[in-house]
Amino acid sequence: MAVFISYHSSKRPVVEHIAGYFQRRGITTWWAPRDIPPGSKWDEAISVAIRDASALVLLFCAGADSSVHVKREVSLADRAKIPIYWVRLEQVEPNGLGYYLSPTQWVDWLDRRDGTLEGLVADLLNPAVRGRELEQSQGHQQVTPAKVTGWPAGVVAFDSESQAAETAAHTYFRAANEMPHRSVILPTGRAGTQLFGAMLRIADEYQPLPFGSAPILSDTETFGVFDRHDSSRTRHVLETLIEPLGDRGLGPATRQLQLLSGQINQNSDPLQSTRRMLRTYPPAVHGISVSPDGEVLGYEVGAYTEPDDIAGDGCRIVELSEHGRRYIDPNQPSRSVITIGLAAAIECSALMILAFDRSKSRIIHQMSHFPATAGVPATLLRRNAGAVIVTTRRIAEEAELEHVHYPISAKAGSEWIFSKCL
Repeated sequence: MAVFISYHSSKRPVVEHIAGYFQRRGITTWWAPRDIPPGSKWDEAISVAIRDASALVLLFCAGADSSVHVKREVSLADRAKIPIYWVRLEQVEPNGLGYYLSPTQWVDWLDRRDGTLEGLVADLLNPAVRGRELEQSQGHQQVTPAKVTGWPAGVVAFDSESQAAETAAHTYFRAANEMPHRSVILPTGRAGTQLFGAMLRIADEYQPLPFGSAPILSDTETFGVFDRHDSSRTRHVLETLIEPLGDRGLGPATRQLQLLSGQINQNSDPLQSTRRMLRTYPPAVHGISVSPDGEVLGYEVGAYTEPDDIAGDGCRIVELSEHGRRYIDPNQPSRSVITIGLAAAIECSALMILAFDRSKSRIIHQMSHFPATAGVPATLLRRNAGAVIVTTRRIAEEAELEHVHYPISAKAGSEWIFSKCL
């Protein structure tokens, strides 16, 4: 098997040198474009090469840290559970790739001396090295994150996604009815769809008004679109939750809806109105979804370096890269998103992190076991000490969560969350 070398295109002379050095030491390498067969599809060839590799060696620099292509390669190696090593070429710390590199070995190669790589060569030649349990070698250092304890405040798990979603739904309706002086914030995306479906299933239990008189906000919206545009998240909330509730005579009053608008004009400024609403009616409950990589509320992985610069953010417009734009909505006409900001989630009384999809296991593990970093914005939700994770048994096990509560019913799960947060 070959060692896959991942690198930024600006470092091609370096990859050629290292590949030659490895070859002389008996290590076969694979790197693009040298080893891509003629006529092959680039992405497919790289995916197969990583799957079949014995290890991945990343030539780390600032360019690699911000490269979408490098991130994809490292992510594929992480998924394939092959050893990941990184050779630091510049005096910079991993930010965009911090999630993947924090538990792995690395070696400084600032002096560009081949002898400095001897420890790495020894590990690559060692057939006993597997996965992430790597032995220390001379010349290597290992990033060991500080031990994290005391977060989250609780974990509630069920055998099915539908039960987990219903627990969140009960929590929303109960908070809205018992705390009309507080607002409720609805998520968008796939977790929102699951939550809304659960709300429709249980709404009759909270007649006549499941949402009471509480103000209802949404957490993100595509900037520049009207609320019936195909990519509008407000449209999604209206069509999958608010209007079906209204058809059954259970819908909230129009005055309660403070869903984000993607349009700003002289008569309507969603940023100002949302900021005012959050000040007047602080959020009681927010079910928030994070991406498998750690994006949250439009904040992208690798786009930020200082936690305090974004942890206190109120409602604002967030600019997206091409990567973020593709992740959020491939048909999105805008490269910006209006978000309620991280501060609203961090300060929310009952922050529920909704993890219904198994693809979230890795980021939930990251959030619960590693320190917060601006490079992975979802980890900043650790600043809400009372947050609870609502998930499935399988995800809880894969994320190695501790002190998991397994309620006998969705309603019992909601009562448990109330006892923890409200």
